[in-house]
Formats: sequence, structure tokens, C-alpha cells
Amino acid sequence: MARIRSIKPEFFTSLTIAEQPLSARLTFIGLWTYVDDNGVGQADPRLIRAAIWPLEEAPDILQRTREDLQSLQEGRLITLYEASGRPLVYVNSWDEHQKVSHPRKPRFPTPNEARQAADLDPSDSPEDYRRTPENVQSPPEDDAPEQGAGSREQGKGIEGNSEPPASDESSPRLDVERVCQHLAAVIEKGGGKKPRITKTWRNDVRLLLDVDDVTVEQAVAAIDWAHADDFWQAHILSPGKLRAKYETLRRQASAQQRKQRPAGPSTAPRTMTEEEKRSALNF
Repeated sequence: MARIRSIKPEFFTSLTIAEQPLSARLTFIGLWTYVDDNGVGQADPRLIRAAIWPLEEAPDILQRTREDLQSLQEGRLITLYEASGRPLVYVNSWDEHQKVSHPRKPRFPTPNEARQAADLDPSDSPEDYRRTPENVQSPPEDDAPEQGAGSREQGKGIEGNSEPPASDESSPRLDVERVCQHLAAVIEKGGGKKPRITKTWRNDVRLLLDVDDVTVEQAVAAIDWAHADDFWQAHILSPGKLRAKYETLRRQASAQQRKQRPAGPSTAPRTMTEEEKRSALNF
């Protein structure tokens, strides 16, 4: 259900906002009306697309929504994380910029609450928390987006609708472990120090597989292709980065394959379907 929010004029002069693509800026504003009164909502791109872009008919709108979310996270404007196996999105600095007069009872935990419930290893570095409780600190004050400080429509909270706390994993998923182990091994083989597989790594891989509909084989193929490339091998060093750049990697691999394909008979070129591209490249 859409909610009334407010926006300050400073939003339009924020350097942090200006660094985002135009589509991501509008998606960011739309997220304010999508999330609950604690700044949290489900991070399913299909739901977000339906709520924010209901009349947009562009065939790539769902993929563009995914890319907008990744761009906003990289800009530290939102946090993508997981609680109780459910992917969630949190608008950073929510309490500083949206003052809700009569907040409803939250359905989902904030990143801080999810981290406390999951009882993450305190030895994890801040980078390890990039997605699960994301450095739940707000962005630096100068960079914090000015979202407004208004109120929303009044309404009584709905009782008994809170999300149960996340539980510890006693038996990690085999598909998730395979992708994590493969990425760690490839990084070590390339001369780097073998990274430690953290809960954040596993969360990011789960989101890649479950939300983005990427198979284990496609994820492994994307890792191999990236680490065979002089540029990408220095950038794809975590599942979070793999997830953020997956579509870019796939497009570049597809373009590379087309260039390397030997010239055939002089017939009109046929555009490959998405399924053919994935099949040919394995991701």
C-alpha cells in the first residue's frame, strides 16, 4: 500500500543523489512510499516494480529496477539484506528524514535488528556486513540524502504481523556453498589471499540464486569468465559485487562471443534470444 511521504528541496541538490542515474533517483523516491513506517520493505524486484513502475511498459523495466536497487546500494542510499530467508530493503537514515506521526507496527526487522537476531560473528569486518546489517551507520552527514521530514496518513497498527527473528543456519545450503567455495578458490588461484566465507557471502549468493533467478552453473560460469578478464578479475571479489555486475558481465561475454564467432554465409544476421545467449555462454 502506497504511503504519503515528504521530500525536501535539498534532495535535488544532493551530490550523492546526483551521482545516481535518473531512473535510480525516481526508484529511490518511490521506495519511500513502498517501505513500511520503519523504512523496511520486501526486496523482491517484482513487487517493487509493480509498486513504483505500474504503468511503465518498457520490456526491460524489471531488469532496470534490479539495476536501480544495486546502484542505490552501491551509493549507500539503501541496504539490501536478508532476515528469516526473506530478502529485504532498508532506506538508510530513514529516521532522520521521514518523521512518521503514527507509525504502524513493523512487519520486518531493520538491518540492526536482523544482525542482532542472527548474532553475526563479531570478528567480521565492516565490509562483511555490507549487506546483512549494512554498516547500519548512516552515510556521512554531508552525503546523506535529504528525503524530507513530513508525516504520513494516520492509521492504527496491525497486531501480530511482525516478522520472526532470523535463526542461525545449522546446515548451509549446498548450492550456496558451491558458489561461495568456487569464488574463494578462484580468487586464491589468481594470487589473492583466500577470503573467508561469511554469512554476508552466503546471503548475497542466496539472493543471487533465489531473487535474481541465476542458477549455480550460471554463477560459476560468470565467476570463471570474470576472472579470465584483466579488468573484471580485480573487481569481482565478493558475491555482492558478482550480483551487482552479473548482467553487465553477461552482456559483455555475449558481445565478446559474437565478435569471436567466425563469419558464416552471407545471410541476414539473426538476433539471438535471451535463452540462446544464456545457453551459449552458460550464464
